[in-house]
Amino acid sequence: MTDTWDEEFSPSAGALNTLRWAYGMGATTLGEAYDMLEQLELSNDVPEVLGHDDTVENVREELDFGLETVGPDAPLTSLL
Repeated sequence: MTDTWDEEFSPSAGALNTLRWAYGMGATTLGEAYDMLEQLELSNDVPEVLGHDDTVENVREELDFGLETVGPDAPLTSLL
C-alpha cells in the first residue's frame, strides 16, 4: 500500500532539499518544516539548499499544498 502523500504530494527537488534542511535543523513534521521557511529565507543557506533554480516562495507554495494534502503532522521521515 502506497502512502497518500506519494500519490498526491510529490515534492520537487527544491522542496525535498528544504525538508532535509529543516529536518537537519530539528523539524520532525511538515508543519514544523513549513514554519522554518522564514528562518531559511533569512539565512545564508538559501543557495546551498535551493540552488539557483528555485525560490523560497515556490517551495512555500508547494509546502502549502502538502499541508492541505497530508496535513501538518505528517512526519518528515515519511516524506524524505
